[in-house]
Amino acid sequence: MPVLKQRTTRRKGLSGENILLLDEKTIFSSGAHEAHHQYPVGRKQKSALVSWSLFLSFLFLLALIAYQRHYSLPTPILQDRDPQTGALVFSEANVRKYTGHLSKDIGLRLVGTASADEAEKYLVKEIKALQQQAKVEAARQTDDTVTTGAEGAMFPKFETWVQVEDGSHRFDFMSKVVMKMYTNMTNIIVRLSCGPECDKNAILLNAHYDTTLGSPGAADDALGVGVQMELIRILSQQPALTKNSVIFLFNGGEESLQDASHSFITQHELRGTVRAIINLESCGTTGPEILFQANSRPMIDAYRKVPYPHGTVIANDVFATGIILSDTDFRQFVDHGNLTGLDMAVYTNSYLYHTHLDLNEHLASGLPQHMGENTLALVQYLGNKVDLANTNLEKTSSVVFYDVLGFFFVSYSVNTAVLLHLAIGGLALFALVTTASRPTIKSTLSVLVSAAASLIAPNLVALLLVKVAQTPMRWFSHEWLPLLVFGPASLAGMFLVQYLFHDSKASHSANELSVLSGIQFFFSVAMASATYAGLASSYMGALYAFSYSLGLIYNQKRLIGVQQQYNSIKNNDNSGISRSNSKVNMMASVDFTTYIVASIIPSTYFFYSAYSLLDIMVPLTGRTGVDTFADHIMAVVSGLFIFSACPPILAFTHRFGQQALKRIIGGLLLLQLAVFILSSTCLQPFDKMHPKRIYAQHLRNLTSGETLVYVAHADPGPIYENYVQNLEQLFETKATWRSGVQNPGDWNAIYPFSQFLDSFVLDTTPFIRSQTKNQTIAKSTRPLTELIQDAPKLVAENVSFDPQTGLRRLRILCTHPNYILTVINFDAQLTSWSLSSDIPSKDRFHYVIRNAGGYRADGWRLDLEYKAPKGPDDKLRVEITSMETEGFDWRAESERELVGSGEIGVMRKLVKATPDFIALTYFSTVASTFEL
Repeated sequence: MPVLKQRTTRRKGLSGENILLLDEKTIFSSGAHEAHHQYPVGRKQKSALVSWSLFLSFLFLLALIAYQRHYSLPTPILQDRDPQTGALVFSEANVRKYTGHLSKDIGLRLVGTASADEAEKYLVKEIKALQQQAKVEAARQTDDTVTTGAEGAMFPKFETWVQVEDGSHRFDFMSKVVMKMYTNMTNIIVRLSCGPECDKNAILLNAHYDTTLGSPGAADDALGVGVQMELIRILSQQPALTKNSVIFLFNGGEESLQDASHSFITQHELRGTVRAIINLESCGTTGPEILFQANSRPMIDAYRKVPYPHGTVIANDVFATGIILSDTDFRQFVDHGNLTGLDMAVYTNSYLYHTHLDLNEHLASGLPQHMGENTLALVQYLGNKVDLANTNLEKTSSVVFYDVLGFFFVSYSVNTAVLLHLAIGGLALFALVTTASRPTIKSTLSVLVSAAASLIAPNLVALLLVKVAQTPMRWFSHEWLPLLVFGPASLAGMFLVQYLFHDSKASHSANELSVLSGIQFFFSVAMASATYAGLASSYMGALYAFSYSLGLIYNQKRLIGVQQQYNSIKNNDNSGISRSNSKVNMMASVDFTTYIVASIIPSTYFFYSAYSLLDIMVPLTGRTGVDTFADHIMAVVSGLFIFSACPPILAFTHRFGQQALKRIIGGLLLLQLAVFILSSTCLQPFDKMHPKRIYAQHLRNLTSGETLVYVAHADPGPIYENYVQNLEQLFETKATWRSGVQNPGDWNAIYPFSQFLDSFVLDTTPFIRSQTKNQTIAKSTRPLTELIQDAPKLVAENVSFDPQTGLRRLRILCTHPNYILTVINFDAQLTSWSLSSDIPSKDRFHYVIRNAGGYRADGWRLDLEYKAPKGPDDKLRVEITSMETEGFDWRAESERELVGSGEIGVMRKLVKATPDFIALTYFSTVASTFEL
């Protein structure tokens, strides 16, 4: 027997197992998975366990690093100036002064209410105080200049406006056409400039001080308001920006469907000077703000100057699809001002968005500092360095941009991306030509089918949860829970495909290398396809293709080194073993370190980016409507996460053979069963800080005489029958269920969001009659709505009919004292109207027109012309729904009662009966129908 066959050379591999150098039948470079007959069974299992433990620990470490970078925020600064240099610094403490006062002391600031008017007066007062501080600082520094003989610098000119306008515009949302009218809409404007030359070109910053129903709006958008106020303090007390002026817009009507921003960009005297927009928004309370919309190369490049970059073109592309049910004032500036710019928003922990929990104390420490320093850096760069008059600010989507773990920001053109992707394609081709990559049709197909299985398998779990266990949305309370609920099934589906595609005629190593090569080929094709389609998001596929090509080339070089070492040993032993056979066995292996090289960059970046996807999608399912397939949506998101986190794991599953893979699949299925049982029996989807959104409306219909409470929810999760039962006992009546699709007018007061709501309806008439001390009312059978005074009225004026054309003209005059947010709807074939937008249809159409009025705006008018086939008496049937100025305060301090009925408090009773895991948005409305 040759000496070599009596001797075994061992050295430790990175994965912990021995690398054996034996004869040509037992040569391999990362474990004993080929020559299993050389190891006892227990030792082989230990080797597999060590390898898997190291591999998964490596992935966990990458996920942990990405998590830390994703959620890191700067340390808050609490003073106005740097204690060492005396320079002005951005102070989070100053921002919180505004967010605290607006959200806590004033509270809900719905358009048209006294609190919105109070917020306006507060901001005007604070701006005047900042203006006075700037004058004092300018005088002080001028005196210092005279004393020291230093060269002084001009301070900015500080100008203010309060704009109040009427207007109209079209607002489309989720396939619904909404015509908007506004009256007495208020904006507060501040401009800082270096003088007449700077006045010609301006950067516009926008934030809104109004809030939506049920929310004190600390994040949305008192945070943006506070950041702008702090920027005014800093910029007004130091030398002026040298190239462009800065306009700060504090708009009073964003939540009413972007009325105030439309008013500014279409009517204010400064609108023609604005060259770019920076919009500050929020739909969350923690984490960094993200750049989620950008539409010009110079503005995207400007974002590279911020200290804490966070944004990706993927968010830009996804938002453009309309999948994300949200919108901002940015839309008005782009559509009506033809502007380019940046739309930045806080988005993490959006469970509290538009709820009573949007409070100053829930804003994460460091969040105002993050948004403020980023915005300040942008303004200073654009104000001092960019010639906006001569810079090409044309709108474009042909820019690739992304941040690298928050350290720095990358941006380049799509043309540059094409060149980079061609180079990466060349690298992939090089790997193929040099046989570093050895894909087969079977292995590449297995990757594609595994990707599909990663999405299909968790959807089977979702189907069981929803249809069999009837426990939907059990993952809702934490953003990471869907990965636990659906992840095992996704992995099992991926691995099952690999088990079925495993080539039993080839060695484990050959299967492993073939699948890893198939993964590289799969992402190379994906990169090429996305690039050909012109998608800026194609950079993600390029990152995967580059890393896996690099890993395979590294693997080949690594194994050549091991091969050469073996050949050296073999030649010294003079064994006469065939080099060709040993080379074939050796070069069909995958070194353990190859997985580190191939995965470290794309997996780290994916984890970092995918946290954003979970942060957005999980809370969003709580407000997307009762008919949304929320569990299936999150099953798909989870499957996408599992597959994309580290695709090379598909190759790694072949490392220890088909039987080991079979045991792993069995273990995953058992784990999924355990998770299914626990999630369907123990997990509850909602709690105080992750509440279920319930909407309640007390509707008094003057036409039908009904007084009804509508209770609805906006997600497919359980509405909790005991909650409805408690309301039935409270109001002494039985609830009936009403479909939102079949009754689209039930929630006209909040149209178009109304399309997401199904309702339980309770008749409050028995309750009111039983509670009132007025015996006449208690015993009367007349409708309670007759007790309502000063209800909104519609009157037709200037009515005329042209018999030749068959057209009927009229002016609708609406009066609504003590009511806000009126909505009218009617069916007609219009030919003209007094709104600024074009008529959406030449045929008969269902029109919904919303009006938002500023404080004490109690009426509006609308001119219409429509085809009246029945002649001059073919009247227009118009339904109007109006929201009361009482009955929706989040502290439930006020509610308008029916005249003469006494202190009943229908909405107060409902609020008190609502548990703390429900975020209740409630209001009172009146509705009536007029023949005009």
